[in-house]
Amino acid sequence: MTIREPAADLPDELKDPAAAARRLLQRERQGSLATLSQHRAGYPFGSVAPYALSPRGEPILVLSGLAQHTKNVLADPRASLLVQDSAGLAAGADVQAHGRVTLLGQVAPVPAVALPGLRARYLARHPEAARTAAGHDFRFYSLAIEEARFIGGFGKICWIAASALLLDPAQDPLAKASAGICAHMNGDHAEALALYCRALRGLSGEAARMLAVDAHGFDVEQGPAERREQVRFDFARPLATADEVRGAMVSLVKAARAAEAPQGSP
Repeated sequence: MTIREPAADLPDELKDPAAAARRLLQRERQGSLATLSQHRAGYPFGSVAPYALSPRGEPILVLSGLAQHTKNVLADPRASLLVQDSAGLAAGADVQAHGRVTLLGQVAPVPAVALPGLRARYLARHPEAARTAAGHDFRFYSLAIEEARFIGGFGKICWIAASALLLDPAQDPLAKASAGICAHMNGDHAEALALYCRALRGLSGEAARMLAVDAHGFDVEQGPAERREQVRFDFARPLATADEVRGAMVSLVKAARAAEAPQGSP
């Protein structure tokens, strides 16, 4: 069954399968990466793969040069990433009744020009990976999506073209407001940005400044001049207006102050 255009008589998951697939990818944190084995030619090789998403919605991976899947994609970049609704993996749940999406594409190293932003996005989702990602044998990769197979549950199945699945950052609901929000935060609330970095990321927060904001989070640059670092903060849910961002920033300040307060403080 191939669905390219929404239809009124389809289940909700198939009226806009691309949007449903994007929500699933945004909600989850890891998948199963399938590569083409170099050890046993022609055999698929599966491995666990934590991921984050680029501004376009493509998976970002951190792979070790010693890992078998890395050797596989360096020899043949074709791969797929299966991401399942984690609710379907709970004990006693019917996994077949829950959503999943398989992304088909090619894996390639992240170019140097894109590395700071994509690294920040990955560590925002997986802060525990900061030490691993800094290891000399680890490198950031991205999966360039060519097509996806989406299953929203029993009988809710379709192929999705990459052109329908991927996002245009220019169409982000906060794209036009981003510059103004950044100017306001940097001019009037620089101390809040420093607090976020200090309390929520364990960084210095020195000279913290907001670089950009989108529906899913915002990017901050911080640190001494010789070691500036880009940091990503994700929103709890997608936002669409400057007022919603303002509310999220206030909530984040409260969370950061609570995290920074000495234990036992009221």
